[in-house]
Amino acid sequence: MNNVLDNLRGAWFLIVFIAGAIYWVARQDSSLAELERVDTRITTLENRTTILETGIGQIQIKIDDIKEDLNLIKTAVIK
Repeated sequence: MNNVLDNLRGAWFLIVFIAGAIYWVARQDSSLAELERVDTRITTLENRTTILETGIGQIQIKIDDIKEDLNLIKTAVIK
């Protein structure tokens, strides 16, 4: 029993190192899961942004058509 305690006292730094390594690996594992969640959210946001940009482009085309129609109406009224 005394011999085991002496061995533990002599190897405390090894025990601390192993515990630290296990803690670090556990943290990295949870970080990978967090990265996967963040990557999924970014992809979703990119898709939504693309949809919004497409919608804004279509609205801009409609506004330009309306402006053109108004200019034609103005020109016709002035003549």
